[in-house]
Amino acid sequence: MDAVLETVGKRIVLGLPLGVGKANHFANALYARAAADASISLTIFTALTLERPIGYGEIGRRFVQPLLDRLYNRYQDLGYTPARRRGLLPNNIEVCEFFMQPGAYLDNANAQQNYVSANYTHVPRDLLDRGVNVIAQMVAPGGQGDNYSLSCNPDLTLPLLEMARSRDQYQLLLVGEANAQLPFMGGDAEIPATDFDFLLEGETFDTPLFAAPSLPVDLTDYALAFHIASLVADGGTLQVGIGALGDAVCHALRLRQTDNDLFREMVQDLTSDDTLQLRQKLPPMLEPFRQGLYGASEMVPPGFLHLRRARVMTREVYPDAALQKLIDSDEISTAVNEETLLALKNCGRISCPLTPGDTAFLQKLGIVDPSYSWRGHKLLTPEGEEEECDLHSEHGRRRLLGSCLNKRICGGTWLHGGFYLGPESMYRELRELPDEERAGICMTAIDFINDLQRDREMKSAQRQKARFINSAMMVTLAGAVVSDGLADNQVVSGVGGQYNFVAQAHELPGGRSIIALPSTRLSSGDRKSNIVWEYPHTTIPRHLRDLVVTEYGVADLRGRSDRDVMVAMLCICDSQFQEGLLEKAKSAGKVEKDYTLPLEFTANTPDRINAAFNDAKRLQLLPYFPLGSDFTDEEALLAIALKQLKAGSRHWWKTLPLVLAGRRLWRDHSEKHAWIHRCLKRMEFERTDTYEHRLEGYVVAGALHRFIDLRRPLRQD
Repeated sequence: MDAVLETVGKRIVLGLPLGVGKANHFANALYARAAADASISLTIFTALTLERPIGYGEIGRRFVQPLLDRLYNRYQDLGYTPARRRGLLPNNIEVCEFFMQPGAYLDNANAQQNYVSANYTHVPRDLLDRGVNVIAQMVAPGGQGDNYSLSCNPDLTLPLLEMARSRDQYQLLLVGEANAQLPFMGGDAEIPATDFDFLLEGETFDTPLFAAPSLPVDLTDYALAFHIASLVADGGTLQVGIGALGDAVCHALRLRQTDNDLFREMVQDLTSDDTLQLRQKLPPMLEPFRQGLYGASEMVPPGFLHLRRARVMTREVYPDAALQKLIDSDEISTAVNEETLLALKNCGRISCPLTPGDTAFLQKLGIVDPSYSWRGHKLLTPEGEEEECDLHSEHGRRRLLGSCLNKRICGGTWLHGGFYLGPESMYRELRELPDEERAGICMTAIDFINDLQRDREMKSAQRQKARFINSAMMVTLAGAVVSDGLADNQVVSGVGGQYNFVAQAHELPGGRSIIALPSTRLSSGDRKSNIVWEYPHTTIPRHLRDLVVTEYGVADLRGRSDRDVMVAMLCICDSQFQEGLLEKAKSAGKVEKDYTLPLEFTANTPDRINAAFNDAKRLQLLPYFPLGSDFTDEEALLAIALKQLKAGSRHWWKTLPLVLAGRRLWRDHSEKHAWIHRCLKRMEFERTDTYEHRLEGYVVAGALHRFIDLRRPLRQD
């Protein structure tokens, strides 16, 4: 702390990575110093501040406390969080976030006032404009020489360092907090120790990473996922976000590969012939993956590792536009041979004879034997003899290929990511990946992932048939998307990279943006439509409308008139709300007065979705936690029931049926309901002796009985 203050002075603008990569120990020491010394001005600029779970109310406390003891007992919370939650930050300390943990800071005046609305790719620029002078990041030791890895968060640090270096005399300190439990990711994320101004190492910093437990997937999520999976083209590019929907999409794609008959049946039952007209020129894509998918996602979700194991995410891309186009067009394979050299020559990527630049390019990709070197204008063999570098001779080509012949072209990447976050099992899998497998993952700068401005030709060649999948809270009937805020400007989360990906989909040939949302939500026990006539706040303007998916189908909105867009949106809306929305459209003159919805679209009800899944064989392949879970079985069951309970009514009289059912179950100790009593034991309700706590136990027992479908497994085998 003394060294930092001596170097940058008492006005500190601290940049912390989003998510898991924050240097918590350093940040806490700096926060404590500033809290004790009002002469220090500290601004912390970050996103997605992770906090150990908070159990609200008695039921929440009973569920969360054992998790804290087991999963987070060594995790050090960020010191500014409690004061920020209570609005008690010292006057000399400010915390700004450009993306907040969803819903965590609603009605928190301090957090709402200091929220910065910015596209993910613009954050490095905004940080520099605000005068950031310290970056503090958790890093992974263990590279060759004295190298360290930015691992989970090169996303903003790499462009920040590059932009700062381009500004003359800009002072920016880089502080690394080394944690051996952080997976070492190479490629762009690997940087030398000399790039750091300070490195903190030792047992103090060797702590478990923050685990973000997977959320239970319900049947609405699965209905959405099957529709979305049928939009993903073989040989294409995939981006998916975090959460239950992302897990469901990855699982549906896996089923498309591993249980194709069931996948086809599910899509057919959820997508009638009549609804296909809404997809325009996008018929369902149902075949297993032959070419495979390539991932280009700002966030790397755990589902991508599952898709890799299922041989879905196998398409590799290469860091050169000409080479990528040759591979995609099947003019060459990824095995090095004479045709590789000839094709690169014929398309003009390399010269004949080779130049020193050509040779360096080919050797980096493992196409020309690494033993060759240039001296002046001569290409020399390892023995120092002059070598022919003219590609017209078969003998010359063979000699140049040397030991590279028939080997795989180097530099193939199956996943580009900006940051990762997930359960502990994900971090363990990344740590244990074989070196060759890990080399196919490139964690890199966010402007590489989210933007086409730099290396546009190469990215366009790599990102074939891109599908960028993001979720929303609401969509208007005209196709505008609401993802990050409420009508009164309360921020739920943030824009993040959603706008980036939507705009990118419109620019990439064959690219599509997929906005997914359940058609309805439960609010205080009442069903409300997520498709609305209008909303005062939008995240994606309607002129960027593309594909919208609900559990009832896919609406292709790109290039369609306002009238056709509104009709298509009505066709994937819950039938309870169709008439009211249609009347608004007619009153505004957007839909003809005599229009009526076709009969085939007026049965959009939860019963229709449940009927599609009401089969024991299907339900066995639709687990609540398709990617696994850090929860025990009892915790997993409780997480499912409590999620539904939270979404239900807040009025006590509407929970009376749960209380009555739970009271009966409380007294029933038969084998049939033994699993409920194991869950109650986990919550320590069976030892309670107060009437109030007994009632809460009844509610939990009733929720377990009502909301758990025992035909569905908890996890995928």
